[in-house]
Amino acid sequence: MTPVRIAIVLSAVTCLGAELSIGSRAPEFELRTVEGELASSASLRANAQVTVVGFVAAQCPVTNAYNQRMIALYKQFSSRGVAFVLVNSNSNETAEEMKLYAKQAALTYPVYRDAGNRVADLFGAQTTPEIFVLDAEGVVRYHGAIDDAQNEARVRVHGLRLAIEALLAGKQVEPARTKAFGCTLHRVRT
Repeated sequence: MTPVRIAIVLSAVTCLGAELSIGSRAPEFELRTVEGELASSASLRANAQVTVVGFVAAQCPVTNAYNQRMIALYKQFSSRGVAFVLVNSNSNETAEEMKLYAKQAALTYPVYRDAGNRVADLFGAQTTPEIFVLDAEGVVRYHGAIDDAQNEARVRVHGLRLAIEALLAGKQVEPARTKAFGCTLHRVRT
């Protein structure tokens, strides 16, 4: 491999950050809602037994296919001590676009904007949608897909739902890892 190619590969790896592994503590971060309100990860997790950190995108048809399922999960679990932190990190989407998207899709949960992909890089997120589930101490207990099929009629494994239910019951999450699928997260190029 030529020195130029090596430098490009190393640069790409450095920009993406390492994927958080199961059992590791989630990083601290700050985000703004699409309305501009600042929130820290500590404040978002403050009273939660479980925190769902999900990376989403307005322009991703896979994310869009999951809107109703995520709304249903939010309605079912938000009153039971589960915090939902849905993050848009795509460099090709603006906060205004996400605000309009959230309104048009009738999203009932807040959406946060990750300008510059800082939070996506901290988590090592690669796709939208991609989910990380944290326990009350902020430790990653699940990483992967919302479920195993974009077409809801074909779902066999409800990864996110199973993770939330296991943590709320004080049990180990099984499976703790599934393969996230969807659209590639668009990063800022440096």
